[in-house]
Amino acid sequence: MGLISPKEKAIANDKKFIDAIKFKNSGDYEKSVELLKDILKSNEGTAPVHFELSKIYEEKGEKEKALSHINSAVNLNPKNKWYVNHKIGLTRNYALFEECEKTYLLRKKMFPSNTDYDIELSDFYISSKKYSKALKLYEEIEDKMGVSEEINYNKFLIYKGLDDYEKTEAEIKKLIAVFPAESKYYIEYADFKLEHGEVQKALEIYNQALEVTPDDPLILNELANYYLKDHQQEKAFDLYRKIIKDPSFNITEKRHILRRFIRLAEANNDAYKLAKELMESAANSHPYDQSINLMAGDFMFYDRNYKDAVKFYEVVVDVKPNNYNAWIQLVLSYYNLPDYNKMSEKASDAMELFPTQPTFYFYSGMAAVQAKEFEKAIEILEEGNDLVVGADKKLKAQFLSTLGDAYHALGRHEKSDEYFELSLEEEPNNYYVLNNYAYYLSERNVELDKAKKMSEKSNLLNPDEASFQDTYGWILYQLGDYENALNWLKKSELNGGKESAVINEHLGDVYKKLGKLEMAKKYWNIANEIGGGSDDLPKKLTE
Repeated sequence: MGLISPKEKAIANDKKFIDAIKFKNSGDYEKSVELLKDILKSNEGTAPVHFELSKIYEEKGEKEKALSHINSAVNLNPKNKWYVNHKIGLTRNYALFEECEKTYLLRKKMFPSNTDYDIELSDFYISSKKYSKALKLYEEIEDKMGVSEEINYNKFLIYKGLDDYEKTEAEIKKLIAVFPAESKYYIEYADFKLEHGEVQKALEIYNQALEVTPDDPLILNELANYYLKDHQQEKAFDLYRKIIKDPSFNITEKRHILRRFIRLAEANNDAYKLAKELMESAANSHPYDQSINLMAGDFMFYDRNYKDAVKFYEVVVDVKPNNYNAWIQLVLSYYNLPDYNKMSEKASDAMELFPTQPTFYFYSGMAAVQAKEFEKAIEILEEGNDLVVGADKKLKAQFLSTLGDAYHALGRHEKSDEYFELSLEEEPNNYYVLNNYAYYLSERNVELDKAKKMSEKSNLLNPDEASFQDTYGWILYQLGDYENALNWLKKSELNGGKESAVINEHLGDVYKKLGKLEMAKKYWNIANEIGGGSDDLPKKLTE
């Protein structure tokens, strides 16, 4: 067999190299390595082979071999950026920072005009906390490129961190001179002055910025923050009004301002008034932003301004129909207005969007109860009750007690009592259920001893509640204990019951039993004037 010519050897090596790459790409590293090592034996054109071997060994986690082969590739061809870049990556990943720096410097030498490489090296120096080297490199870059946002801002931050006042100021002034419309540099400069106690200078910087970009909301926000901290509330409030009204101002920052005023509103009446004004202004400026409208809705809701709360929640559910919490708040707002037709409508809409969420069935059923559509209420509540998971005892108890109310209204007392009993099994200390169940029993004049125990318990759990005291007084009346009944009904009157027709009528009934007909008529007349007494009240007034 004759000698193989150099050309034939090169062709054979090229074929092996192509096959090796195919094997590597398919994940067969062993065959790839075998072919690449065969090529190395020829000692010709081996730098690419070392490069590929380094990448394979890196994938396999064989650190020493990966480094050895990339070192060979770089030594053979230091001007190949791919080899040098790979070595930089390896040495950084393996935390060989000294070797990494040497490789960065080799690349800088080989590619002296590549500014991106210089910036990357400066980032390496910053991450290594070699700030003097980073600054020296930044100076070189600035000489080549002039003032730039990335380089000079980094210089500003480094000098600031090193507490070099003069050089820090020089860098930020350069940035302002070259980028006069950039608010952030004025803000950084003013903050720097404030940190050094130079308040007047900071204010001058803000005013300088406003001369260039009048009414810039970023600058106005900084000024407003300063005035607020300096207890110059009127100046601060005027600026916040401008900022919130400006639709170009960042929504995230607006939310931050609004949240601040929500906190301030809890202790400061002036701040409360402004918070309300700002909420409305923000929502008007961003009529389709669900986050702003949700904040405004929540603020109005907790202020008990349910009419305005509805307006904002309606926007939220239109823009983002899957916002579960907004639907809850919207339905509750209509409940509190009260507008039971709208409450029913919105609860039904929510049921279609969240068909497995029992809460909306509960609210829909409640709305039907309030509208005296008791059969409809029962149908909805029964369906929703089946969706409640066993662990949610509170919601289960609410469904059961509301069903008890609905069945009571229809005169189906056996079913009503059954549901109240089940509700109390879930929540034995629910004083509302204890009171209502006791009152219904007293109305029917049945199981009065049981009613008395439940009512007594409800008053212990929730004292000084007029309606609870009225229930207990009425049960005592039914039991013939008129003196104690009067005492409890008078307590009820003192706790707000004087505005209730029912409580006044009960007082009249007790006074009649005690033989005090004039007092009885006095309270029956009050009940009649208020309206809403029993069907027997007109007859009592003629006695």
